Amino acid sequence: RLCRSTRMAVQQIELERFDVLKIQSIDTVSQSFYARCFVQLRLRGAKDRREAFVTFEDGTTESAEWFAGRIEVLNSFEHDSCKLIDEKPMVRDAGDDLLIQLRFEGRFAQPMDLHDFPFDSQELSIEFLIKCRVDGPVPTKVNVSPRVSCSLVDSGFAPRFQWRRKGEVRCHAGTHEANGRTFPKFGAKVMVARESRFYVTNIAVPTAVFSGLAFTLFAAQPSEPMERLSDAFTLLLAMAAYKITVTDMIPQAVEPTRRGRGWREGGDVGNLCGVTRSQCHTLDLGVLRDLA
Repeated sequence: RLCRSTRMAVQQIELERFDVLKIQSIDTVSQSFYARCFVQLRLRGAKDRREAFVTFEDGTTESAEWFAGRIEVLNSFEHDSCKLIDEKPMVRDAGDDLLIQLRFEGRFAQPMDLHDFPFDSQELSIEFLIKCRVDGPVPTKVNVSPRVSCSLVDSGFAPRFQWRRKGEVRCHAGTHEANGRTFPKFGAKVMVARESRFYVTNIAVPTAVFSGLAFTLFAAQPSEPMERLSDAFTLLLAMAAYKITVTDMIPQAVEPTRRGRGWREGGDVGNLCGVTRSQCHTLDLGVLRDLA
């Protein structure tokens, strides 16, 4: 029925407010993050057409609430992974205009570059699509209002021990191409930086300590190989226990390949930093050389 509707003038829409109410988690393995946001759009000069926002050829009409229902998340992680918190979008009068207010929550897809781990920064983006073509029967155009308000609620930023904010929230509007058709889109972006001290303190420093302790095995007398072997197994068990603790405490990450393109999912941050690989190699060489 939409294709048979009477063509109307381009509806000007302004993005007036975009609040990121909560960022619950950032997952570098699945390349996604969980967030909640509030959006406010202004439909210029649409108050008189609230109940008959679109008129079809057969004389039937659809309201502004119908139009608000055509706004959906563009970068949802999975189908239905993002949902409208309220039962339906809120539409209210504002002078000669109409205001559309929406609250969404869910998991958003976000490609991430981890080549600088653990000193990397990531740009988190929440984008929405209006399912009305810019050149279709209900043409719409979205612009960012000069008085736009964008914010990230500090108390809603949950992963503050592993990430920190970097700059302010930035709103944007544009178009999205799909199957030869062009749709208006809008959204907001926020930059976050990884708290490298968290990983350096819990990974790099203990790894360096264990690596140094491995060389203390050579202080034992060569004539007492069993004592050296006992110390080696004690240190090996300590490193294994440490690796298990680190695996449970630190979230997983994706390891970038040296070629700079592909990604190898495999594991925890302990594997990225080589907690046991080089240390066990040092222990094996030291013990086997003296026992031979």
